[in-house]
Amino acid sequence: MKHLLTALILIAFSPLLTAQTTDFPTSWEGNWKGEVAIFSANGNHNVPMSLVIQPIDSVRWSWTLHYEAPHQSPRKYELIKGKSGWNIDEKNGIVLPQQFIGNRLASSFSVEGNLLICYYWLEGDVLYMELHAIALEHGSKTGTNAEEAIEVGNHLIGSLQQAKLH
Repeated sequence: MKHLLTALILIAFSPLLTAQTTDFPTSWEGNWKGEVAIFSANGNHNVPMSLVIQPIDSVRWSWTLHYEAPHQSPRKYELIKGKSGWNIDEKNGIVLPQQFIGNRLASSFSVEGNLLICYYWLEGDVLYMELHAIALEHGSKTGTNAEEAIEVGNHLIGSLQQAKLH
């Protein structure tokens, strides 16, 4: 059972791990504006959001993200093409590796007990963003008592953010 599950996961995701849009990031350049909808157990709300992507040189682009809410200032990051993929440099010692899965630029990282999984993708003239925040500390574990026991970790999704930028 355990081997079958592993094989199914590898088969399902292997073609997606290398896919990348050939005109990235040139086709993503621009001053994107819209709203981000933020959903959580504490309620939902919308916040104006912008993302500016502009070339700096042949391997670097500005990646300025701004949640236009009180006490939020623009986050002036850089998108950098590396030898093995893309990175977002937060310009403070934090560098987040990015990879294409399907046509989506994807990253995952943890901060303050939460796992964040973030996707950006372009459809026509609309840039989408989706971010899942998952609490790591308050998870539970379940499993089977079979010979090849499988332990499954359960974690609550703390919030979901979805943006549509034009």
